Amino acid sequence: MTQLHKRFSDEQIAFLLQTYEQALMTRDEVQDALDIGRSWFF
Repeated sequence: MTQLHKRFSDEQIAFLLQTYEQALMTRDEVQDALDIGRSWFF
């Protein structure tokens, strides 16, 4: 697995986290999109 900053732009990560914050996506959906585990999310 490559590092997040090599796979996604800052804008892409910010967008995913904003959609999670606004309850438009679940935590599991964001984790799947970023391909990260729960410990990486928190």
